[in-house]
Amino acid sequence: MAEIDNSYAGRQDATKNVLDDIEGNMIFALEIDGIEVANFIECSGLKRSTEVVEIQEGGLNEFVHKLPGQTRWENIVLRYGVTGDDTLQWWADEVLQDEFSARRSGKIVIKRLSGYVVRRYSFQAAWPVAWEGPAFNANGADLAIEMMEIAHHGLVVELVDPSSEATA
Repeated sequence: MAEIDNSYAGRQDATKNVLDDIEGNMIFALEIDGIEVANFIECSGLKRSTEVVEIQEGGLNEFVHKLPGQTRWENIVLRYGVTGDDTLQWWADEVLQDEFSARRSGKIVIKRLSGYVVRRYSFQAAWPVAWEGPAFNANGADLAIEMMEIAHHGLVVELVDPSSEATA
């Protein structure tokens, strides 16, 4: 397995052809405890923000010291088409029944249509906090879309070695 160069020079080399790597159509998958359980059409909430603590120092009027405070992670929101698989509903039902062994580790996996993994976002100690069923309209031809919101203890971005053609 090739080693990934995380130095700045390595990143410069890796980004030379970045526009060639961008594809419009991707597959988004959700893994829970190492098992791919769903594909989804939309994901949001891959965001963190760190509080800024300002300290004013007496006699120093040119600036205010700014230090990092507590970091907060937004909940992950997934939207996916209704299928016959009930894995996500089963997980949400565990929480509903106060089975707090329902906290799971997982990954959001971004793949090209060929199956090549572009990037993974790992999360820990996650559990479903909200679920929304599809809206129905007999006059429309829209897909039946469900939504699940997942709380977690943080994300880690896993870079994929561009020389490998590994899949999830």
